[in-house]
Amino acid sequence: MKMLIQLVKRNLLLYLRDKASVFFSFLSVIIIIAMYILFLGNMQINDLTRSVGDIPGLNWLTSSWIMAGILTVSTITVPLASLGTLIKDKENGKIVDFYTSPINRNILALSYLISSWITSFIMVFLNFIIGQIYVILNGGEFFNIIKTLQLVSLFSISIISFSSMFFYISLFMKSQNAFGLLSTIVGTFVGFLGGIYIPIGVLSSSIQRVMNSLPTSHSVTLIRRTYMSGAINKVFKNAPEDIYDNYADIYGLTIKINDTDISDTIMLLYLIVFALFFYILSIIKLKNTKLI
Repeated sequence: MKMLIQLVKRNLLLYLRDKASVFFSFLSVIIIIAMYILFLGNMQINDLTRSVGDIPGLNWLTSSWIMAGILTVSTITVPLASLGTLIKDKENGKIVDFYTSPINRNILALSYLISSWITSFIMVFLNFIIGQIYVILNGGEFFNIIKTLQLVSLFSISIISFSSMFFYISLFMKSQNAFGLLSTIVGTFVGFLGGIYIPIGVLSSSIQRVMNSLPTSHSVTLIRRTYMSGAINKVFKNAPEDIYDNYADIYGLTIKINDTDISDTIMLLYLIVFALFFYILSIIKLKNTKLI
């Protein structure tokens, strides 16, 4: 246990000292904020004004929508960036040094995974606090303790799910160039795949079906439903039900497969099964090979 704690501490410090890794963890977040300021925010407010009129709470609703998306994106990009320590250790030969030491290789592999969880939780929680401040400045309200715990639980599940996939992929990667390419691809497309750059409801039905089958959509939908519940109650309180249903379909507050709404429970189970699937694959891979 002592060795595991020391290795986790080492990996955490290496990630935090690498300012480039920390920056690129939030590159997608920066892009989303820029798009929101440039056109996404006004586009959504104008659309809502046409539907429900110029009523109080629209800024709260739109800022909650974008912050929920940003929170979800960081649960995907930060775990990936934090696993960069594993790739660096492979490329510069540190892994070989570890193997020649008395460190158990399973403890070594576990240290990279745990440090990824801890790093991601800290960074995403900071993101959560900043987002809450931004929403309040735009007319929103503080989350109560129950909603805060719900959101922390949801983004923790999202972190664990996506870190499982990226950890498995990292087992096959040996160079920082390849890992950097993967990070760039993920950082570029995660906003599209989660329906954050462009609302999913404006895309074709075939693209919606593909996106709804991905864990990114399930994660962002779960977080949005909880994050935006207060603003939704205020804005759509007196609006006809079909107005809210239309908004929910366009802005990714529902997931439908074959015209059937997917429940929160099913989405949570999907993310848990997704995580278990890749952790099992990682264990099988590690049983047969080393980290290199």
